[in-house]
Amino acid sequence: MEGSPGIRYWPSLDGVRAVAVAAVIAFHLGYFPGGWVGVDLFFVLSGFLITSLLLDERARSGTVRLRAFWARRAKRLLPALVVVTLLLTLYAWLGGAAVVPAQLRSPAIATLFYFANWQQIGAGNSYFAHFQAPNPLQHTWSLSIEEQYYILWPLVVLGLALVFRRRWRGVLPVVSGVLVAGSVLWMGWAAHHLGVNRAYLGTDSRAWELLLGGLGAMVVRHVVSRPETPRRAWSVGAAVAAVGAGVGIAAAGGPPAWIWSGGLFAIALCALVVIAACVVAPRGPVARALAFGPLRLVGLISYSLYLWHWPVIVLLTPATTGRTGAVLLSMRVGAMVAGASASYVLVERPLRRANWTLWWRRALVPVGVAGTVAVVAAATVSPVQASSARLSAISTVHAASDPPASALSIARPVTAAQPLRVWLFGDSVMADSAPGITAALQATGDVHVVANTAFGGWGLNRDRTFAADSAQIIEQSHPEVVIGTWSWDDQWAEADPAGYLSQLVASLGDVLSPGNGVDAVVLLQFPQLGPNPYVIDPAVQAAKWAEQNRSQIAWNDVARQAMQRFPGRALYLSTQQLFASGGRFFTWHRTPAGSWVRARKLDNTHLCPYGAAEFGALLLRELTPALHLAPPAAGWQLGSWVNSPNYNEPPGSCPDDHPPPGYAGVLLPGAPS
Repeated sequence: MEGSPGIRYWPSLDGVRAVAVAAVIAFHLGYFPGGWVGVDLFFVLSGFLITSLLLDERARSGTVRLRAFWARRAKRLLPALVVVTLLLTLYAWLGGAAVVPAQLRSPAIATLFYFANWQQIGAGNSYFAHFQAPNPLQHTWSLSIEEQYYILWPLVVLGLALVFRRRWRGVLPVVSGVLVAGSVLWMGWAAHHLGVNRAYLGTDSRAWELLLGGLGAMVVRHVVSRPETPRRAWSVGAAVAAVGAGVGIAAAGGPPAWIWSGGLFAIALCALVVIAACVVAPRGPVARALAFGPLRLVGLISYSLYLWHWPVIVLLTPATTGRTGAVLLSMRVGAMVAGASASYVLVERPLRRANWTLWWRRALVPVGVAGTVAVVAAATVSPVQASSARLSAISTVHAASDPPASALSIARPVTAAQPLRVWLFGDSVMADSAPGITAALQATGDVHVVANTAFGGWGLNRDRTFAADSAQIIEQSHPEVVIGTWSWDDQWAEADPAGYLSQLVASLGDVLSPGNGVDAVVLLQFPQLGPNPYVIDPAVQAAKWAEQNRSQIAWNDVARQAMQRFPGRALYLSTQQLFASGGRFFTWHRTPAGSWVRARKLDNTHLCPYGAAEFGALLLRELTPALHLAPPAAGWQLGSWVNSPNYNEPPGSCPDDHPPPGYAGVLLPGAPS
């Protein structure tokens, strides 16, 4: 055993697992900002143990049996993962709160096939990722990185052994060191140039921690084989490293920029010293502390505890339980421990001890994965989408304080033979509104929407080439009226209203340049936003909504002032009579028939077909006298535009559901009750 640290059981390493999982859980519960580094401890430990196993097997048998190695990993990890994924899928299918079934499909399949980290990188690049329900499988990104390492690293070890034969033991540390250095440098560069999300989730940018653990295993293997090893020095080093790691983790909340510039490497190196000392000097004070009974027990169930902790946090919220504070914390911790213990006792331990030489047992894992994928595919079909409905004047009456729109100067008569050419622009809310607005305006026969450039995240603060872009659109599409609304400049408008007003007036002046054919610009009051249902803490949700509302009001005020700079050529149209009726926000709107229809997506920001139809009707009513438009053809609000893919992005965003009994909307921040 002396020269084979990988095949012994080291109780202190279970203590390392316990510390790591406790840090992650405390971070996700909001009590330990630097606790996210617990995942890095797992990575270093996994690299250490897996490399120890590979080196031991190579020393004993002269080779590495890849199929057997991968089968052991699958037997150890997949069953519990399949159970969690299956239970979450069934929960979502049964209508459980806090989960949108259609939004669970991609994460669930990515989790089962261990590419969740890359799936999340891709989803993170999607604008609508910011408006999705919390992903109860979000934490599985780290399991995917580890599994990818389990697949690739044995191939590297075996490949080097076959190529370099007797010299492979000397080559392996060199190759590992080069890979560690390359991955660390890439992580730092990616964090500063591609974003923290890419650096945090990428296999290439996190592989160094697993490789560093493997490099530590090679060093330890050499050290323990020497009788003169200074074990006391290792014990002292472990104590110093433990303090260093603790200080680093405590300061890692945020995370600060130094984390990506060597800080995380220093913390991981300290963790590796602690792990190595647990093997080299198992009787040292740090190793004995980590081998403490309760810590060891937590370490034994750490994998299941990690699997269960995040779904529990997502599903047990103040909104779903009616509890807060210590009571909610107790419920969550109790559910985590219960789920993890049941998984360990009923799933992990029995399957680990089972006789896997029987063919039908070997088939359980692939069959279980395939069956779970089938259940996921069947249970996460997008729900029936909320449709539009016939409108009446009731839903678009003027607020008492809103004067009717004044006339706009159009250079020529507008007729059905020569319809008015319109360009729509703005952010994703405008993109969702555009199908309804287009249908309403074009139903008159007097309007043709020739350009729609609205897209997620648009704002003048992001589009520094708006003058050139707008000139190109005008040259290509020849619009006569430009209509827009957006929210991505809200904070700019609030922080520097005079500066933003100057920029907005200049940008609109470019659009209204003499001789370019544009006669008028219409800015719409941005549709009132509701509280973000995906912010779990009610107090935080209320504070964020109030802050967002203040910024939104600031943009609306500046937009109104900007329109006054272009008399006869610009209009600012209020939308509060529709989207903030009576000082309240409504997710569902009442139809003329008296029923409720979902008007806003699950995020309380974007529009569903009925909301877009109402928005189109409101705009049509306001612009008809200003532009002398004909009455619209009947039934426009029920056209094929309601099937636009916009209304299923993210998947399941506009379910055909109904409000709770007695629904009366939500009072806006600062509105009198």
